[in-house]
Amino acid sequence: MNETYSLVKPDAKEWSDLPLCPPARRQTVVAWLIVLVTTVASFIADRGWEDLPPEYWQGTYQALDMYGLSATFVALIVSFTGWLFGRLAVAMAPIVLLYAAIPYSLDTSESATFWWAGTIAAATWWLIQARFTLRQIHAVRTLASVSNTGTTIELGSGAIEALRRFKRRSLSWATGLSALAIVGWLAAMMAMPAAVGRTYQELEDLALPDCLGTAAATVSILALVQWHRCGWRFLARRRIGTVVWHVPIVAGPVQGLWASLSEDAGTVPFNRASSVPSCSCIEESLRANPDEADLYGDIGVLASAYCPVHGIDRINSLSVEQFRSEATNTWLWDEESLLPMSTQAESDRTLLIGYAGNAFTGLPARFTNGMAEIYPGADDLVEERESHTNESEWERPLRPLGGVLDRIDLAPAGLGGHAVRYLHGRAWFDTTDEA
Repeated sequence: MNETYSLVKPDAKEWSDLPLCPPARRQTVVAWLIVLVTTVASFIADRGWEDLPPEYWQGTYQALDMYGLSATFVALIVSFTGWLFGRLAVAMAPIVLLYAAIPYSLDTSESATFWWAGTIAAATWWLIQARFTLRQIHAVRTLASVSNTGTTIELGSGAIEALRRFKRRSLSWATGLSALAIVGWLAAMMAMPAAVGRTYQELEDLALPDCLGTAAATVSILALVQWHRCGWRFLARRRIGTVVWHVPIVAGPVQGLWASLSEDAGTVPFNRASSVPSCSCIEESLRANPDEADLYGDIGVLASAYCPVHGIDRINSLSVEQFRSEATNTWLWDEESLLPMSTQAESDRTLLIGYAGNAFTGLPARFTNGMAEIYPGADDLVEERESHTNESEWERPLRPLGGVLDRIDLAPAGLGGHAVRYLHGRAWFDTTDEA
């Protein structure tokens, strides 16, 4: 069954001005440090390095002890590994510390104040980050509304399947972890009667409920964090709607969209190279790479600089009008150059399916038979751009400055940019913000 999305085409400046969330590393490190500092402070408050008094060993094991010990172990686990969880640590930190604060308060422990202080600090940090995300969702929703073209576009079968697979994978993780947590808690409860009422001297070591409780609590927190992530994605996509973004080539909120724009630059389609008798590209390429002979039927052949048909002399001998008419041919362009993008042809534009801020960065796609279809094998979300990077500077290749022959405006050919020809190299394409 086909799915129809609204097509939105944002202005280049408005797309580049969309707010970014704080860097993931900063969010993660602060959340992790809150857990680490709280755990260390609580250890100091309870004088955890001292030997337990003899009367402690005569006390009896209670259910509350299982929660307290498992909370301590979970806090220790997150203290050592919390930075590995990325942005998930922001939601994980307040849950971990709250889980420790409650049993330590019921046990009137001296460290309870520190656990609660850490919980409040972690919750405050989560609220700050949530505010950034909500602000971004609002900005994206506003831009989607004002940039709506009033037209719709169907998703290709690959895009539909990729979205369903992504949703299925996220919900499966959340559901699976939840089920595992329930099993863990049931096992801990079943093991509890054998330990409750016995003295610590009789138990000698960790009781079985402590181990099971620690495992169940860890999985429970992971499940809650995964549901938290699913909730944010649902909220973001619900607020923004089902949209396909017609993305301009500027530094926007995501990165990595333009890697495919120069994949074929500097090559000649195999059929063309083999059908032109005077073309020497295949011969030159085989001499340089004899092991790749079997691939030439599937990929383009690297254009030879000395080929009489596709070489540099041929490129520079074209008149301005001839170059414009040939500008969509890949062999004209340097291997590092972007390929020209049509200002009219939608097939030359990159699409982004479902972008809804950092909660859901969207699937990269392109126009295929009038539908939005993902690139073959590319079913992962694009990466969010960090605030200190600029894709238009570090992702887009920079052309050489010397040896320029001339500069050709390609607008008359319906291409958004200029061609820069070189005395000793292939041409480079300079794109405009409108392309």
